[in-house]
Order: sequence, then C-alpha cells, then structure tokens
Amino acid sequence: MAFKESSNSYQTECISLETDGYISFKIWDTKSGKSYKPEQAREDAIHAILFAGIAGGNGCSTQTALLIKSEDIDKFKKIEKYFFGSKGKWAQFTRSSATETTLPVNLGEKNWKVYQVSVSKDALKKYLVEKSILKSINTGF
Repeated sequence: MAFKESSNSYQTECISLETDGYISFKIWDTKSGKSYKPEQAREDAIHAILFAGIAGGNGCSTQTALLIKSEDIDKFKKIEKYFFGSKGKWAQFTRSSATETTLPVNLGEKNWKVYQVSVSKDALKKYLVEKSILKSINTGF
C-alpha cells in the first residue's frame, strides 16, 4: 500500500480520484491513534492536499501538493490562520469524514481511528487562484 508521510503526524492512503474533482483517501494520525477526531482528520486532509500531496496507489495517480513553490506557500501563510480558523473556508472543501472500517495493511492494530475523507481539489485550487495565491493556468509564466 502506498501512503505518504509528512512532517505532521498524519498519513494518507489514496482510495479514489473522482470525476467531479474530489479525491477520496484514508487518513490517520500516528500520534493521536484512537483519540484522532473527525474534525482534525478533515483539516489534516486539506493540509495534505495543500502541502504534502497524496501518494498514488489503489488505482490512484500521485497527487502533488497544490502549494509547491515557496512564494505560493508564503502567500498562503498570510491567510492560513483565517483559512483554518473556526469560521474559515477550509471545511467547505471536504465532503465527508466517515470512520473507515478497513485499516491500511501496515497498521495492523485495531485501536486506530482511520477516516475516509473526500476533498475537492478542483474547488480548493480555484479558491487559491481567486485569492491570488496560485496563478491561473491561463496566466502567462
């Protein structure tokens, strides 16, 4: 099974790429274990799409992070606190946070909370373009 680890303690495993621009993947936290909360899983899922990307596997192609260039990351850092705040926009880009009954093979333990989260990568990317964090594809280089 392919999964990607970041500097955070969450890990991801791709489930599917959907035609409507959503990516569905499993996410779990190696430090929180069974105390991992659904809300945190959804927030971590957005973080993974923004900064870490999602490793390929299970028929999914690898999804690179949306924020790759240091200048894009710096621009996002200016709105990050608001974006991930209690009234922030981050939640509108996730569709679900169901507890996953099939654990990733490498975990082996039953006391982990693994969530299936769907994130609209297309809508998130559009938002970042609207906020002038990413350049539109139609814009010159």
